[in-house]
Amino acid sequence: MKDRPATPPPTRPAPSGSGSSGQGRPAASGKSGRKAQLQLARLEPWSVMKFSFVMSLVCFVVLLVAVIVLWMILSGLGVFDAITNTVQDLTAKQGEDSGGVDAGSWFSFPRVVGYTVLVGALNVMLITALSTVGSVIYNLAADLVGGVEVTLKEAE
Repeated sequence: MKDRPATPPPTRPAPSGSGSSGQGRPAASGKSGRKAQLQLARLEPWSVMKFSFVMSLVCFVVLLVAVIVLWMILSGLGVFDAITNTVQDLTAKQGEDSGGVDAGSWFSFPRVVGYTVLVGALNVMLITALSTVGSVIYNLAADLVGGVEVTLKEAE
């Protein structure tokens, strides 16, 4: 191999005393950047509806997974069996073996998942509808008062 002569690394010019590097940007002081103050004047209801629908579907999946995992843990610990036995002991008539309330069916896996799917589907529809109506109401209010002011800052 051939030895190459070492070249010094390129150097940057030092910032001038005025605090500006001459290109309209602040010097490398680190704390300041460009800021823009803008108004959020309109929300498009169709895009709000699509976004809220997707987000509520994600929340539905998270809810479903959480309920299934929680049911498996509680079932594995025997919580449902203990509740079923307690309810049957409290509701059984004196001197009868059968009778009372069948609390075991309350906590069956298909029933719990079915109720979770029902509540989750209702949440998806309600969240989507309320978000869309909320965007329309926001647009009406923004026409009157000018919308929400937002200050954006350039990333450093």
